[in-house]
Amino acid sequence: MNGSAISRGDLRQFWTLARANVRVLRARLRESLTSSKLMSATIGSFLAGYMVVGYFLFSYGLVYITKLPGLGNVLSERIFYLLFFFFFLMLAFSNAMISYTALYRSRETTWLLSLPVGFRALYGWRFVETLVFSSWGLIVISAPLLAAYGGIRSAPPDFYVKALLVAVPFVAIPAAVAGWALLLAVRYVNRWVLGALGAIGLYFVIQIAITFLSPASEEAAGTGTSIVATVNQVLRHTELSVHPLMPSTWISNALAGWSRPFESRATFYALLVLAYSLFGLWTISGFAWRLFYPGYNSSMGRRARASWRRKIRRSANGATRFEARSTLPLLGRLGMRRATRALIRKDFITFWRDPAQWVQFVIVFGLLLLYVLNLRNMGYDYESPFWSAVISHLNLGVCALSLSTLTTRFVFPQFSLEGRRLWILSMSPLNLGRIILQKFLTGWLATGTLTVVLIAISGLMLKLPPLSIAFYAAMIALMSIALNALAIGIGTLFPNLRESNPAKIVSGFGGTLCLILSFLYITIFILTLAYPAAVKLAKTGPLSQQNPGTASVIALTAVVLFTAITTFLPLFFAVQRVKKVEIFGKL
Repeated sequence: MNGSAISRGDLRQFWTLARANVRVLRARLRESLTSSKLMSATIGSFLAGYMVVGYFLFSYGLVYITKLPGLGNVLSERIFYLLFFFFFLMLAFSNAMISYTALYRSRETTWLLSLPVGFRALYGWRFVETLVFSSWGLIVISAPLLAAYGGIRSAPPDFYVKALLVAVPFVAIPAAVAGWALLLAVRYVNRWVLGALGAIGLYFVIQIAITFLSPASEEAAGTGTSIVATVNQVLRHTELSVHPLMPSTWISNALAGWSRPFESRATFYALLVLAYSLFGLWTISGFAWRLFYPGYNSSMGRRARASWRRKIRRSANGATRFEARSTLPLLGRLGMRRATRALIRKDFITFWRDPAQWVQFVIVFGLLLLYVLNLRNMGYDYESPFWSAVISHLNLGVCALSLSTLTTRFVFPQFSLEGRRLWILSMSPLNLGRIILQKFLTGWLATGTLTVVLIAISGLMLKLPPLSIAFYAAMIALMSIALNALAIGIGTLFPNLRESNPAKIVSGFGGTLCLILSFLYITIFILTLAYPAAVKLAKTGPLSQQNPGTASVIALTAVVLFTAITTFLPLFFAVQRVKKVEIFGKL
């Protein structure tokens, strides 16, 4: 165990863990494919459809940008660099969150630590598992983009093979960065260091927000005497994405070079990506694992001390006073039963005590808020009915897609997270059907309220009339009902009661199906809601002959009925499912 060399015992233990987990995964896939053929066919069809539709959409967008006079080539390449820059950040954040849950919050890790398994083998397998789990989605998402980029550039056939080969070592770099950051943070960061880092991070966040929220003035953009100066001024916010020290810049340079008739220094940048990925893996396997077990002990100690302090406060204040002060009094005034309030409080405390959950929640809404605040920089004709309708419906679609991401990521696993405690809830004063409805209500109140606030702010930024803002706020509230019902309903129909990691629960067949159905619901809802605007703006054709008032009544009736059906069916089947005793066989 001394030095950075890996012993044979560590390798044997690593491969034992790998074989066991691969066999479990294979058995679960086989069971899902045989028992849920319709769902498997739906997911496969959606993925195939995404590949085809994504390729044509990316191709159309890149061709359109490339044809822009003067800016086309520069802008298309900068967008390419930006995409890989954000991919790098997403991978680093995803690896950190999933690793934290898998290493420090998982019951399986606690059980494995009681076995004769070395810390290096255990941490090494968890690192590889997290790397694969968090990276496969990026490869699927970026596949049609790379195919479209190579198509418009008339890249040679070996471009796609090289792109796949360089993508594999690229994903290891953010994984190594996230691994080191997580281990150091858990091992050495206390409340004083955390406060200092939080203050520094807040300062940089404010500076970045000020930079992004300050629009480029026309005078500043036109001060240069050449088009290069103008382009640099317009794209000044994206300079970090082309920084030579960023790994995303290396892979972008490699792919851009391979897509041209001449490779330039593409091979050099590809080897640079490979070298740093191997260096990161070497540091993880040779040194980082030593911080895992001390950090694990520190984490368990902090959790034990926090639990002990809560018990002391509870005993000092009295159970009645503590409960009255910590529960949600508003829900009591609304006539909600005490048992329901207790379950809501339990879900809230569980969510708050898991940093991997609420940190992701805050970041998603922070990005959505940043998007909303940047709407004031959108230069469109406010007096044009066409652009006002298009931008308003697109803004509603963006908020709805963000809402579906939240419901799928946080509401969908709520039933599965009860795990082996499900039999305890079944013996409570509330039956499991009422618990399902309680989780649906909690998710709707949380996500619906925040999304309504954001859509109202975005309406103000877009200078919409008050009636239009109220209309879109009502529509997003209506959509939040259906999306939360889909998430909790499908999460109950396809539970994973043996898994405590919410990210892994969402990555299953049920989570994928929930995301697909949410996307289809949003698409149909937005298209139906845009029907009156299309009738009003049409000057020729069949739509111009229809009455806008009648079209509005038809559209509103259709979306309300569609939402009612989408809300009722998942909840109905979920309540019927929990009434069956067979669900306890999954414990």
